[in-house]
Amino acid sequence: MEDLGLPCVHCGLCLNTCPTYRVLGTEADSPRGRIYIMEAVKRGALELDADARAHLDACLGCLACETACPSGVSYGARIEEFRPQLREGMLAQLRYKFIDATAVRGRGLDFALGFARLMDSAGLERLRRYLPALDVLPGRTSETTRGTTCADLSPLMRSSVAAPTTPRLRVGLLTGCASDRMLPEINRDCVEVLHRNGIAVIDVQGQGCCGALSLHAGDAINAKRLARANARAFASSNLDFVVTTAAGCTATQRDSARLLHGADSGLGERTRDVCELLVEAGFKLPANTVGRGTNVAYHDACHLAHGCSITDAPRAVVAAATGRPPTDLGENEVCCGSAGSYNIEHPLMGRRLGDRKAELVDQAGIDLLAVGNAGCILQITRSLRARAMPTRVVHPVQLLADAYRASESILGS
Repeated sequence: MEDLGLPCVHCGLCLNTCPTYRVLGTEADSPRGRIYIMEAVKRGALELDADARAHLDACLGCLACETACPSGVSYGARIEEFRPQLREGMLAQLRYKFIDATAVRGRGLDFALGFARLMDSAGLERLRRYLPALDVLPGRTSETTRGTTCADLSPLMRSSVAAPTTPRLRVGLLTGCASDRMLPEINRDCVEVLHRNGIAVIDVQGQGCCGALSLHAGDAINAKRLARANARAFASSNLDFVVTTAAGCTATQRDSARLLHGADSGLGERTRDVCELLVEAGFKLPANTVGRGTNVAYHDACHLAHGCSITDAPRAVVAAATGRPPTDLGENEVCCGSAGSYNIEHPLMGRRLGDRKAELVDQAGIDLLAVGNAGCILQITRSLRARAMPTRVVHPVQLLADAYRASESILGS
């Protein structure tokens, strides 16, 4: 049985950080209310009927409530324990199989991306943007790319900068299951930035999905299988660290020791978000900066901020790339509505949360927004596009890659 930590004292300090409570204002759609439901079901005082399932299933799993909680309640462990029960029933099973085939295994995602690009080529992109699931996918060329990239190539092959011959560190890059297919330029730029800083990125065969989507869907068995496969793959490569560019992957791999009961071969301890590693190892400041004359902001990805307590490092990377600290967007503790596959499973709530981020961008006059997670980038970009706002949304490491290239251009001229 999972260690669920201290009991909730129902103080309510978590309420304002809960995305669903902020939108719906109902107790049952808050962390406190969900804990009431779960405890009542465990005591047998409440049946896990359709209404109870709906309130629990609506949780994004963003962990903002844990950050806000003064008592250190392990809400994430509590809801994770209930996820398998939420998968019961034909509709829930079909939904999970769709997510598994689409994101975890990739076949469905490749088909969806191909279909989306076919629609765009036929001049039907505006129509596609109204279709659930297809609306969040990038177009023929994603909004963040500067040229043609190919997700079939490894990030090492995409990068134009070779690995250092005498590296300071040897790292493996978790390429991810969904983000690398949708926004492959993030991992390409990650490799380039690491190589420019004397950190060699090693091609690790046998790696795959980190298990985050399976865990969120209540399939702990598959999540453990995926985590175990990654632990074996990265353990055999003689690495100093394992680098990630997606917040959910960072948090899940950091938690792999708990998930695998200590049999993760040190994968959790060695996992670093790319910005975290750059700050920890020390990175060179670019001679030139990007984004001059624009208002640049950083917004926290939930599982970096709440799952890993990583908030300063991405801001330091953005500041180095742009030459100034990023603007505070506001409501950084509140999820954008991406939350893995949440915006596909709960499109209406996901869209409302994404639209709120677009409102904040509009109010603050942001021209360039950095977020440390591909899902957040796609989610917020969708809401900005719906408002016809030109704000560019990128990963912090992309800004640093741009700054290095700009510096190289200046030095070479």
